[in-house]
Order: sequence, then C-alpha cells, then structure tokens
Amino acid sequence: MSDEISIALLQHISTPNNIEASIDRIASYAKKASRAGVQLLLFPEASLTGYNNTIDVNQLIAQNADGDAAKAIIDICKTNDIAIAYGFAEKSGDKMHNSVQLIDSDGQPQSLYRKTHLWGEQDRTLFTQGTDLVPVIDWNGWKIGMLICYDIEFPENVRRLALEGAELILTPTALMSPWTTVADLVVPTRAYENQLFIAYANFCGSEYEQHYVGHSCIVGPDGNNLAKAGDQEVMLVAQLKKSSIASTRAALPYHRDRRPELYRSLCNDE
Repeated sequence: MSDEISIALLQHISTPNNIEASIDRIASYAKKASRAGVQLLLFPEASLTGYNNTIDVNQLIAQNADGDAAKAIIDICKTNDIAIAYGFAEKSGDKMHNSVQLIDSDGQPQSLYRKTHLWGEQDRTLFTQGTDLVPVIDWNGWKIGMLICYDIEFPENVRRLALEGAELILTPTALMSPWTTVADLVVPTRAYENQLFIAYANFCGSEYEQHYVGHSCIVGPDGNNLAKAGDQEVMLVAQLKKSSIASTRAALPYHRDRRPELYRSLCNDE
C-alpha cells in the first residue's frame, strides 16, 4: 500500500474489430509503462474491441468478461507487474454492454463496470445500459471508482463515488468531435468539486467516419491537469499523492458544507 502511486493512460487510434492488434498494443504499452515505474495503466472506452462498430460486427467481436481476451490481459498484468483497466464491448448472455474491467498486477479481476448512461442512438443501438453502480474498491491502498465517457457528465455519478470514499476515478472514453469542452472543462470541474483524481482516457484519430478529439487528461483534486494530451497518440504518466486530496479538501470543504436535506427532492424526479 502506498500514499503515492504512478498511473498512466494511453491515448491511441482505435483498431476496431481487431482483438489481436488490441492485445498487442496492451502488451507493448504495459511493458513500457511498467519499465517507467507505472502501477496502473488505463485504456479508452471499448479500446479492446473498437467502439464505432456495426451491430453485426459488435455481436461478433464482443468479449466475455472472463473470456480469452481477458485471460491474455491477465497474463500481461502478471508478466509486467502492472494493473490494467480496459474498455470493451462485453457479451453477457443475450445482452451487450459497454464495459470497463480492472485487473490487478497479480492477474485478479478487481472490478467490472457496465456503462449506465448511454449516449445517443449509437450507444443505445449497440448496448444495453448497466443497472448497477459498482462500489468503490480498494486497490494498493487507494479507493478507486470507475465510470465510462458520458457517465462523468452527470455530476451525481462523481459525487456518489466521492461520498463513498473514492480517491481516484478511472474513466475510459470515446469522446468525439466537437466535444472538447467535456475533456477540457467538465472533467477538471468534476475533479475540483469533489477533490479527487480523475484519469480520462480517450482515442485520437478516426474510427471509420467517426473522429475523436483526444485531449485525454489526468486531473488532480484541485482541478489542474497533472498530464494533458493533444490530438496525437501518447501515453500520459502522473504521480498521485493522497496528501493532495487532504490539503485540497481542507481548503475547499465542499463535503463538510453540503446540506443534503435541501437537495433530496432532486432524487425524487419521476
């Protein structure tokens, strides 16, 4: 356990419908990150399978959470002594989910989250929305929550994780043009108003006709970027210190000064 950890995220061009290329990329960057002392590596939304697939392709390419691809990633984690969080189209019975899975450096799956807020017709056509908000987990002495893309645009999602003790939120995304505002303004605001770290990993380049804006970031609890990408492929690395959370919350006591008794009606929307 450590009060300071090194994390990384990869911003890359998607390789849709090509699991082999995706596994090779995960292995290559896991090795590179591990050599740099990184303990946790995050990949974008549906990084394993590709996001902008047709329904038919999605049905063919989707993976079980404990399937062959997951087993390959487990081996990569153990070989490189690194935890990996990756997005993928998940096949679960007769349903398809937009999911992210975190596997620790011992090759043990720690958390599986299925996107609960689907964006637009594309998401809704391809996937079934998740029904469960995964609990905050303990990893290497840190409390971690997970969201996917559009999820983080709802302030309730991040506040819920913060109130459950989250210190770091992993957020794979497939943020497309022209929505740079989300990466540049919304994500830092979510970190600032909850005084926690957020890692937001996006694609760059194009996936068929869909263009991704990049702008991945690792944001500190004061809302400032610890690492920020442009629109090219890059691996961002940042050191996270728990003391930054404590000092920011002392200066900005939003949690202490909340008055939830005044807000309860917001949760009774019908």
